[in-house]
Amino acid sequence: MEQIKLIDLQKRKLQKCYLSLIFFTENLKTRNEGCFYNNKLYVLLGTDIYGNRQVIGAYFENTNYNRFWLEVFEDLKSRGMEFILFLVTPHNKNIERCAKIIYNGVKIVYSPEELLIDITRFFTEKSSRKFVRNLKDLFFAKSLENHLVEVKMFEEQFADNKIVIMLLNKREPEIQKFYEYPYEIRKFLYPYYAIRDMRRYLRKLNTREPLCSNINEINEYFLKYINSYESSRSYYRAQWLTFLNFLYERYTDELEEYINV
Repeated sequence: MEQIKLIDLQKRKLQKCYLSLIFFTENLKTRNEGCFYNNKLYVLLGTDIYGNRQVIGAYFENTNYNRFWLEVFEDLKSRGMEFILFLVTPHNKNIERCAKIIYNGVKIVYSPEELLIDITRFFTEKSSRKFVRNLKDLFFAKSLENHLVEVKMFEEQFADNKIVIMLLNKREPEIQKFYEYPYEIRKFLYPYYAIRDMRRYLRKLNTREPLCSNINEINEYFLKYINSYESSRSYYRAQWLTFLNFLYERYTDELEEYINV
């Protein structure tokens, strides 16, 4: 498979239809003119209608420029992306507003990743691993009824940790919203292991030395992992066709034009 270069991330032609775009964030220590800053990196992952995975881009949000995300989505459309079925994003009103302007009808899903980070933010990465594994499972019960059983078991298992239980109860209504979607779609919208591994890679880079706040340098460091990520598939072909049929039954009007291409 041809290796992706920096220019590919910035300019490559995109497919017309993406079934999901998924934002995840990572806090990085960056340097700029001898000073160090904590910046939030937004990484955008996409899965097109053929099941191909891509890293669409990485961004440092410019909060002083209210057209920042609008220009990001305008750029995606100019590169060929005509339709997005699901956009999975942290709570960010600018991202939501701009996505809906450019992609009318896109379905906004709040990211489970943000909820996990919120609930485990008081712990070191090592001490939070057990919590994260158990919390992750709360998003993937077969039904909402099964989920409520899992929540009760979780609360019993971690009853001594009052802070975690309090935060879980506070965010439980948002977790339940995720159950508006069937199990198969929930698994598709939250590729936990891919995001986990990508976050670990970024953290490993960042522990060597603070990265430059120039996004091109971040992408240069990131290219090796991006090539590895895009060379593999999360679905076998037969599995993907089964899932695509599952989606098509539920979103026929939205997908018919692009399946015919």
